[in-house]
Amino acid sequence: MELTAQLGKEIIFRLSQYIDVPINLMDPTGKIVASTDPDRIYQTHGGAQQVIKTLKAQQITSKMVNQFSNTKPGVNLPIFHKGELAGVVGLTGDPDQVYQAAGMTQGSVEIALEQLYIQKQSFYQERQWNHWFHRLISDEETEDLEKEARYSLRADLKKAWQVYVFQTNAPFDFVERLRTQSEHLQLKPLFILPFHENLVVMPLPFQEQIPPIKADGPAAIGEPGYSAKGIYTSFKQAAQTIDIAGKAGEIIPSGTIKVERLLSSITKETYIEITEPYAIRLDRLETPYLETLHTFFNNDLKMSRTADELHVHRNTLHYRLDQVHKKVGLDPRNFKDAILLQIILINR
Repeated sequence: MELTAQLGKEIIFRLSQYIDVPINLMDPTGKIVASTDPDRIYQTHGGAQQVIKTLKAQQITSKMVNQFSNTKPGVNLPIFHKGELAGVVGLTGDPDQVYQAAGMTQGSVEIALEQLYIQKQSFYQERQWNHWFHRLISDEETEDLEKEARYSLRADLKKAWQVYVFQTNAPFDFVERLRTQSEHLQLKPLFILPFHENLVVMPLPFQEQIPPIKADGPAAIGEPGYSAKGIYTSFKQAAQTIDIAGKAGEIIPSGTIKVERLLSSITKETYIEITEPYAIRLDRLETPYLETLHTFFNNDLKMSRTADELHVHRNTLHYRLDQVHKKVGLDPRNFKDAILLQIILINR
């Protein structure tokens, strides 16, 4: 990565606030691309050309100025990035007095180049993952996508993944916060991407304990799935879970609402046709009977546990369930009737 005029100008602007001597930044050809003296920009710096030739630091005293074109007394140091020459930094003044400042400037420029390189690589990889993920959910052949992930993106998908989906009004801001959280929690997401208008997607290697990730809006986790196909399925499950049961600030595992997810696949017409007569009657039930039904189902149809939780005698519980049967037309103690009642209660 080479030192460019745009980057050099920004570096000069920042460093000149702390270093009170003239600074020049030269590209790998020796041309001045940024300087505290605008008149020197685009001129060829003879001292920088010597540094480029030798790849070594050069100190120019007042007696040596005439040996190189367009130079002044000072220090010129090579700038390296990834082992390659990226440019030259020069500070004007007595070499003994400006050498330390020149070294600090050299280090600052090399750090800036490295950070810019990392940002560009990250941006490029994010674009690749974004394109890859859109193709995945468009039902492209997963075998080809797995090969691309392995050879182009250097990611081995041959493991179990769980996809986290977050709903947020500011996806790009949330992506940055989520990356910070992932680093702090030492998670290793495959990627963290904004998806569509208000979703953020993050596949994580499967782990037994759900990490304490903080979510602004509704969020969900799909069930574990293997390889690219598993990522696709887990994403669909998580997105569906948000649609059905999303709650702000809460991450809901899709495995906890399997019945609700199953119900959501039933057409509205079919659901109304089968449940409407019972639903109307159920809506007319008094509160104690509804409370009894909820408690009965929450205790897996166990009579003793339900009676204990409601603090009533078993005979009272039987009476209430008999009344539900009479008023609604479905007996909660009958397995098939209980299924219909639970479905109606869930959709209420």
